[in-house]
Amino acid sequence: MRDPAPQPSLPPHRGQAATLEILATPVSSHVLSSRVLPRETCGPEAKEAPATRVFLALPKAPAPEGGWPILYMLDGNAAFDFLTPALLEAVPGLIVVGIGYDTDKQFARAHRIFDYSPPETPGATPRPDPHHPERMAGGGERYLDRLTGGIRTEIEQGLQVDAARRTLWGHSFGGLFTLYTALSVPAAFARYAAISPSVWWDEALVTRLIDTRKITDGPARTLHFGVGDREKRTGSTGAQPDGPPPPTLRMIERLRGTPAGLEISAQVFPGAVHIASLPASLPGSLALAARA
Repeated sequence: MRDPAPQPSLPPHRGQAATLEILATPVSSHVLSSRVLPRETCGPEAKEAPATRVFLALPKAPAPEGGWPILYMLDGNAAFDFLTPALLEAVPGLIVVGIGYDTDKQFARAHRIFDYSPPETPGATPRPDPHHPERMAGGGERYLDRLTGGIRTEIEQGLQVDAARRTLWGHSFGGLFTLYTALSVPAAFARYAAISPSVWWDEALVTRLIDTRKITDGPARTLHFGVGDREKRTGSTGAQPDGPPPPTLRMIERLRGTPAGLEISAQVFPGAVHIASLPASLPGSLALAARA
């Protein structure tokens, strides 16, 4: 379970502006672009919420028969901030899409927490965040409908995509949303990479999702986890952790004991604090999405 890869450099985060240098850097394998999606087809309905910004890395080579595999990355502003030409050039046959927010920040904190947090039960209305009651949470079901509906339709229009090789990646709350999608609507994507998922946010809810998870016909869906062994919640006190977060380990073991339908794998990034697990996960996640 432990990956011997060296600790990555700690990237900027939490309130930092996204430099998005990759958009202005030559990449031999891909053409990169960014645009804001129309609200009328992609939401959100709330005018005070930022529109969806999409970052696209499209292979330069002709599409293969059957179309390209495609990787959807949540927190797209941050994800593309940490991409490098070398990472993309290692997967020349993969479409990489960042689904972000129309903001100059790496993370739209309040909006992502609302969008990426699961509802208490299917169809439940949003609720106050149990840790920060001044903000709302539980919009994951609505966001999943948008992601697999108007957003995906808008992105894939005119592209040759292999629908059987779609991968969803997310980090932190994005990792929680990725886990939620794999358990509640597994057919939405073929592969999932949940990186440092925020299981702590509502461990009881995650347990219910596992116990009531949906299983689709056909081949098992890949669900890959990545986590650092120095992860610590922002603002928490106490000694530096020496190992992956116990709630995440409990969740992985519980999943491994459930019926067929998911292929579970996990990777530990030595020395990585929570934010550092994001860039540490990129080589393996890109390779996962690109594989046949």
